[in-house]
Amino acid sequence: MASFVAEVLTSAGQLETQEASAKLHQLSKKIDSLKLEVYEITSNKYTNFLPQLHNTEQLVNDVEAVKTEMDDIANRIENQIKSQLNMSTGEFQSLTGQLEDVNCLLTVLEKIVNLQDGLEAIETAVRTQEYSKAADAVYLVKSLLAQKVFGHENEVNILAAIQTEGHIQVQKLISDLSDKWKAMIQWTLPDEKQKHTDAENTRKTELRINTKGERVDLLDKVVIGMKKMNILDEKMKRFGERLLQNVIEPVMTYTNCEVKESDAGNTKILSVLVHVEDDQGCPTPTEMFENLDKILRFLNSNMLHVVIGEEKGENTQPFTLMRVLGDMIANQTLELAVKQCLIKAIPSSNKELEEFNTVVIMTEEVHKHLIKLCFILPDNTILVDYVQNVNVLFANKKCQEILERARRLMTTEVHNTVVVSHDKPLGDLPPLMEGMPGAKKARRDDLAVESPLSGNTFRLPKCHISTSIQELMTMAYETLREAGESSPQCAIQMFCAVRNMFELFCSVFPTYHKQSLETLPQFTALHYNNCMYISHHLMTLGHQFSKKLPQTINATFVDLVPKIRRLGTETFLQQLSKQKAQMLEYLAAANGFLNVSEKEAFFATEKAVKQVLHQLQHLRKVWHEILPPTNYRKALGGLLNGVIIEITDSIVALEDISADDTKQLSRLITTISERAPELFKVDEDEKTNITIEIQRNVAKWQRFRELDMVLNGSMIEIGDRWASGKGPLAVAFTANEVKQLIRALFQNTERRATMLAKIK
Repeated sequence: MASFVAEVLTSAGQLETQEASAKLHQLSKKIDSLKLEVYEITSNKYTNFLPQLHNTEQLVNDVEAVKTEMDDIANRIENQIKSQLNMSTGEFQSLTGQLEDVNCLLTVLEKIVNLQDGLEAIETAVRTQEYSKAADAVYLVKSLLAQKVFGHENEVNILAAIQTEGHIQVQKLISDLSDKWKAMIQWTLPDEKQKHTDAENTRKTELRINTKGERVDLLDKVVIGMKKMNILDEKMKRFGERLLQNVIEPVMTYTNCEVKESDAGNTKILSVLVHVEDDQGCPTPTEMFENLDKILRFLNSNMLHVVIGEEKGENTQPFTLMRVLGDMIANQTLELAVKQCLIKAIPSSNKELEEFNTVVIMTEEVHKHLIKLCFILPDNTILVDYVQNVNVLFANKKCQEILERARRLMTTEVHNTVVVSHDKPLGDLPPLMEGMPGAKKARRDDLAVESPLSGNTFRLPKCHISTSIQELMTMAYETLREAGESSPQCAIQMFCAVRNMFELFCSVFPTYHKQSLETLPQFTALHYNNCMYISHHLMTLGHQFSKKLPQTINATFVDLVPKIRRLGTETFLQQLSKQKAQMLEYLAAANGFLNVSEKEAFFATEKAVKQVLHQLQHLRKVWHEILPPTNYRKALGGLLNGVIIEITDSIVALEDISADDTKQLSRLITTISERAPELFKVDEDEKTNITIEIQRNVAKWQRFRELDMVLNGSMIEIGDRWASGKGPLAVAFTANEVKQLIRALFQNTERRATMLAKIK
């Protein structure tokens, strides 16, 4: 029935369509006729100017009629024929939708079939150990699962089950690959937790590469499979860490390290034995490079030769596991080789520097071999850059050793001394420069031509210095001599190291020995000598080597001389001030030498004087052998001068001195006068006039002696010594001081008044 209705409707539609077409054809003809009429009317109107109003009105009526018929046809087409066409189109779209549903169902079924084939391919490949094919099948399954062919795939239970099965197969594949890798690569590591016993002083590490009778290409298949499954980098990273820590680091750190290879059927064994207890120092570059070569050759032959791809570029070469390992640990390995071995093998003398050329050549060969093995890339120049800068490294190491040794010398005890003099400017050591004393003499003669100098200008007085400072100066001479035989760059660095050594002395020595310098007079005197000794050599040290050093160097140390001299002088002056203050503190107990005739006052005064003399005697004991004679007498003379000034001024200030007080004061002055020559006697066999030395170094000595004369003299004798202001008493005392003494010593009489009047 439905089909019949459809046929009727179709027939009716066809009839109406045909009728509409016929009418349209007729209208077309009418329009053509009207176009001709319009042309004629327009031509007559605008060309011939013929009045045809009646004809025009008729044409308008005809056009209006045609327009009405056109509108009727359009309405019929719009309302009837088009609705029938829409009914046919809806039926077509329905059929098309049904066809699309069938195609979608077919696509889903095809996807399920392909997924099933992929899962079966994974299982089959794993079973036959075709891990590369298994990885490819995994990626195929993942790709299929990622493609959405149906909008409601999540509602299809079988697809969800297949997806779960796919995850399981992937994990099984990864697990199988890991098991195979673990079975082929086995480590035996030393147990760090065990207690060290005599039997455990040897640490042993073993690496076993085992195929267990499998096909030779199994390692290749496992590696390629892990590469495609993105787990190779993780496995190689862990392998590299163990290799670096347990194999490479020991062979670069310990001298007693053995690397052995052995073969147990299908198992290849690499053993590293380290004898920890007997180990001393670090391995030589030759030993280290030989062991590293053994390790890398073993790994390359039995494991790391597996190709996992090709590099892109002009020089295409296989991308092997060795390259993967190198990318992970090559830089650490080379830096370890530099730090643990090469840096310690840098020479510290010119002779060793020449011998180091063999190490440079060997290192360059090792660099080429590592590139050939693909362990490093050609642009990795860590090794060659280091050894090719051997001159700089030599100079750096030499300078570092110089400063380290200098610091050790400055921080050691300095009480061990050695005698130096002009004849032995470096002590009992042989001169480091040929004809050094003669050279000084020649240099002195040259200077004398320009400006006359004293014969003692460049002479070093005999004194004691610290043995450590002697070694310090000897090291300076040795370093400069070696600098003169080195390359210009090394010479500059070594010269600067010597300068830095003396600048370091100015900073380190007074800081490190601060307490000793403040409390021990002997130490202070020794430090003073040390500074003068260093300054003496620095005056001419640069000039001695200037011709052998590069011209770009301003080879002089003269600018350091004032600084070092001031360091010694200020420290010694501070010690003298401290000793002087101590002695004045002793004299303060004498209470200004007042009423010394009384028992208690005399006892206190005598004790104070004895303490001062004892202190001076102690200083003589610790100074007279250390300091040069001239410096010793000046130092002790200055202290004694301070003492007698205090005593003299105190006595002069007394307003009344009794006869008994006079005797006791004279007795104390005599004690000091008798003990003074002993203080200034340096050598028992010395023929020096001690009296002259005392007067030269104790500025107020004559004043002190004149005071003793006044205390023991009569008024007439005092007048004779004054001699109208021209006598020796007038040189030592002022007129007011002499008057004060006379008033204190003598009673108020006409004779005293007369004497006081004469003293002006």
